[in-house]
Amino acid sequence: MRFGKLYVKIFLSFILVMIVSEILIYILFQHSERRMIAYRMEKNTVVKVGLLKDLIDEKAKWVNGMSPLENQEIEDLMIRMGRIYDAEIWISREGESPLMKSFEGELPDEFSLLHSEKASVFGEIRIYHNISRNHRVYASSPLMAYNLKGLDLNIIFNEGFQPQQKANFALGLVIIGAVVALLIIPVSRVVTERVKEIRESALRIADGELSQRVTIKTGDELGELGLAFNQMAERLERMIKGGKELTANVSHELRTPLTRIRIAEELLREQLERGEYKGFKRHMDSIREDIDELDVLIGRILELSKLDIHEPTPSNERLNISALLNELLERVEPVSASKRLQVKTELLPKITLSGDMESLYTAFLNILDNSVKFSPENGEITIRMAGDVDTLTVTITNTFEKLPEGDLERIFEPFYRSKTSNASGSGLGLSIAAKIIQKHGGHITAQNSPGGLEIIVRLPMEKA
Repeated sequence: MRFGKLYVKIFLSFILVMIVSEILIYILFQHSERRMIAYRMEKNTVVKVGLLKDLIDEKAKWVNGMSPLENQEIEDLMIRMGRIYDAEIWISREGESPLMKSFEGELPDEFSLLHSEKASVFGEIRIYHNISRNHRVYASSPLMAYNLKGLDLNIIFNEGFQPQQKANFALGLVIIGAVVALLIIPVSRVVTERVKEIRESALRIADGELSQRVTIKTGDELGELGLAFNQMAERLERMIKGGKELTANVSHELRTPLTRIRIAEELLREQLERGEYKGFKRHMDSIREDIDELDVLIGRILELSKLDIHEPTPSNERLNISALLNELLERVEPVSASKRLQVKTELLPKITLSGDMESLYTAFLNILDNSVKFSPENGEITIRMAGDVDTLTVTITNTFEKLPEGDLERIFEPFYRSKTSNASGSGLGLSIAAKIIQKHGGHITAQNSPGGLEIIVRLPMEKA
């Protein structure tokens, strides 16, 4: 089985996080366990020491005619309680050797170590312990009987914190870590398999399979990545297909004027060979017109290409669309007057928005040129503006017969011409206008209306 680099990184990252987590858990457990054990130990020790001290004080009160330290009953009590408590018990004066004890031999070795620790004081009872070193517990309290004044009861308990508890807890953490590590393996494979699927789809698209898509199985981040990949692939497919169509259309559009230029050149050559100059100027004017047409066409193709490669809008300035439309109407007035077109406007002169003046000038000029070009003689063009809080709407209507629904959706495609129109043109004006409007965050649509063909432009309003 071959593991990829991402799989190994995910697996090792999980393992590292798990190890650090277990170390922190172990440290926290040790800290909290020590405090809990110390609390329980001190509580039990106080009860045991208090009980034994009360019993010794009680027996000492009934001693008559001899020292309590010579009372065998007290010694027997200490021996019995030492067995019950599993402890070494003795009575001594402060800093002196035991005067009475429950055990044979010297004091336990832990006494000197425990006695050096800081004491926890509970009333008259002092408790010494060091759980971190696994030492036993030492407790000391003064005896209260009148004939035991100046004597201390001392106890060393043999029960301490067992190291095996630490070992068992550590072993449990290791076992849990091993189980989690085994569970991480399939999780890592699920993640890497889905990433691998996206990679394979990308390679297939690179090999030319533009219809390749990723199967979306979940709604998590990897599912969102797959969805974004599919959207990118779909857009890329449209761009490549659109590029091919554009190339074909450009070739067709360029071939027509070039053919006319070639024919005019052949006619001129034949006339020159025959020494005939009649019609010479007409053919030269025709060639010049075709060259001008090629220049305009190439300029529009370049403009459309710049918009396709998402060049940023050159500037962002406050614009008065009413003033812009009035200026454009003056520019197209000679053509509209020659066709005796009636132009009506319903503008909002106070409304402004942010955008690039040059780009929006081109967009609306293309729309008005298109309206004037396709309006019949004695037709009508109407320009209306409407605004609300968020959107400025500009509607340009020109007299024209109703278009099929399919044409309404396609008139913004490059080089597309409606079959119902006989007017000349490159078919790029509305395409350029649509891309400019989109770059400004707006939207452009076309629809049939009783007054003719409506081009509706919606642009976001400038925020106050």
